[in-house]
Amino acid sequence: MSAAVSIIVPCYNVAPYLDKCMESLTLQTLGDLEIISVNDGSGDDTPAILRAWAERDGRIRVVDRENGGLSAARNTGMALAGGEYIGFVDPDDYVEHSMYGRLLEKARRSDADVTACGYTGFSDRDGSILEKWSLSPEEGVEENVQACVFQENAVWRRMAAVAWNKLYKREFLERNGLRFEPRFRQGEDDAFWLMVLAHATRLAVIPDQLYWYRRQRKGAISLAWEEKGCPLPLVADRLLHATAYWKKCGWLESGLERGWVLRALRHYLLVRLLNPGQPLPQLSEEEWGRLRGKCREWFALAGEAEAFRTLGKWDFELCRMLASPPEHPGFLSRAWWKLLSRCRGRRGRYYRLKGKLSSCGGGK
Repeated sequence: MSAAVSIIVPCYNVAPYLDKCMESLTLQTLGDLEIISVNDGSGDDTPAILRAWAERDGRIRVVDRENGGLSAARNTGMALAGGEYIGFVDPDDYVEHSMYGRLLEKARRSDADVTACGYTGFSDRDGSILEKWSLSPEEGVEENVQACVFQENAVWRRMAAVAWNKLYKREFLERNGLRFEPRFRQGEDDAFWLMVLAHATRLAVIPDQLYWYRRQRKGAISLAWEEKGCPLPLVADRLLHATAYWKKCGWLESGLERGWVLRALRHYLLVRLLNPGQPLPQLSEEEWGRLRGKCREWFALAGEAEAFRTLGKWDFELCRMLASPPEHPGFLSRAWWKLLSRCRGRRGRYYRLKGKLSSCGGGK
């Protein structure tokens, strides 16, 4: 099917939520669309519900595949999409009836590679609005993304690192070979967005909250993350994957010069590690070792830690330690770090981390 918009819905054991989601898509004010529902090896009534919807609306296409995770399911849908633009909807969410019409209008008027809207987070428990998980961004268009120096209010910063509040020009995705990384069965949206930014030329955003984002769903992976945050080894792995991709496609140097890489480092890693207002991550010795290895790889790719001297004192010291963690420190060194770890604020946090990240002290 050739359509203005292809909407990809990856589905795995989401039978209780599908009717609400599919209804919101079939009632779009934009009629020129196709809905590609990818059944990712569900073991509940998901396939039957999808087929019932396909019988009711000819724009719905159901594709069955063995379970491979969200990234693989989205990639399956992307390979089949025939629309001028592509959008993604998670099957436990739903959207306003005007969402894709509004996004398409803005995308075409702005000639944007990616166009985003706001969203409303709500609780699966009682339907209450969750402001923490909602976004109503300032409207804007960025006409030359690659020439931008990082700024807090940049258009791309207003768009959120999620896949489902956006409309992507299909030609842009295909020209740059952009797909979700299949090995990320969790936390895949961030990695995909960081890859997209290395190629995007024009971006657009509208403030309207057109997507309804379900949170606090029992059994969802995101439920634990809402309380504790994404596991740090996975955060580091995503950052490493994106940085390796930036280097491969020739964007890393530009990203370093314009401050984007430094921002990614701070946002994804340094804030989680060095913020004294957050509990120290509870990781096993093996996980501390994996985190240490990923961080060392990242700095080997991005360059020497000296390049990050513009950071504050303890952020910079942490960068130096992550680039070259202590190897087999002696008893006196570990005792000294333990004493200094009692200091307040970021100084104490730094020395606690130094003990955790040393090659013989992780997790102890």
